[in-house]
Amino acid sequence: MLEKKVNIPNFSHQLQLSRKLVLAGYAVFIWSIAYMLPHLYWALGGTVGLSLLKPSIAELSYWEMINWVASVFLTAAGLLGIAFIYLRNQMVIRCLLLAIALIGCSIATSHGIYGIFYRIFQITGVVTVESGPFIAEEHTFVWSDLLLFEPWFMIEGILLGILGWCYINKPRNRRIWLTLCTIGILIGLISGLLGVRFA
Repeated sequence: MLEKKVNIPNFSHQLQLSRKLVLAGYAVFIWSIAYMLPHLYWALGGTVGLSLLKPSIAELSYWEMINWVASVFLTAAGLLGIAFIYLRNQMVIRCLLLAIALIGCSIATSHGIYGIFYRIFQITGVVTVESGPFIAEEHTFVWSDLLLFEPWFMIEGILLGILGWCYINKPRNRRIWLTLCTIGILIGLISGLLGVRFA
């Protein structure tokens, strides 16, 4: 009588990968929703925290609409993290989720990296701020961008990259994923240097 072999180490490995995927998925969800909440607040007419932004932006006639759109996109980004946890069977859905995550990773990470260095260059005087030198008392939004907003984008992109990596099981496919993410980020950075700023 043949005995059925149970590959316990392989099962343990798969379980560990599933836990990492769940953690990565919820990390994307929490990080996205945390940034969505202030946008939703501003969309509803809230004024607290506007001092962190460039004054001309908050004075736009369509300011509230911008925040409604941002709230929708950020909520979708959060739900994307949940979708990665529960939608794993159909190949078409898997490819779609990975494509969205790749685009998000490339844009968000390059946006954050570019923005951080750009603000550092403004503070150090390498680049002007609104056609003039950086003045700490007048240009507080530069500090907000450097310390709050741009790092959020960079971390969001990195989390999406990690999420896709955890979603993929085969080592070869993971190497391809990391390569695609790297290429996407480089394209985003080059676009930024050429004056195409993802906002």
